Amino acid sequence: MNKEDKKSVAMNFRKELETFTTNVNELYKNGGLSTKQEFLEKIAEDVNRLYATSIQAQKAEDEEIEEIGSIIQNIFIQPIAIKHHKHVTILKAVETFEPGKGHDCDLSFIMREYVNHPASTKSFIIELELLTDDLNDALRHIA
Repeated sequence: MNKEDKKSVAMNFRKELETFTTNVNELYKNGGLSTKQEFLEKIAEDVNRLYATSIQAQKAEDEEIEEIGSIIQNIFIQPIAIKHHKHVTILKAVETFEPGKGHDCDLSFIMREYVNHPASTKSFIIELELLTDDLNDALRHIA
């Protein structure tokens, strides 16, 4: 992968990571969003785009960018326990998300877990922000 392609992949990945982080932060500040259809649709789209760019990042031929891509991918495929299921992944919740189901879907249950555990959610946001900082550092080395 040439330098410009690597930079393009990293910049797109950073944009999607920042968007996802912003929306998780919105949820942290306003727990009522966890059952709002419009917000769930936005999160589902964010996860799909960020997951896809994390896969691309792992092919960037840059160790730091690849590692950040792998971390994001793992976040989305790591099983978590929610009401109704012992283990479901964020990615699976997004794949099975049906617009119109509202608050009675795995994605909404996951979002409510974020609301019910604000300290963990804040830690998650900090982790996402640190990954963004690391990605910014990697981009500076490419430029």
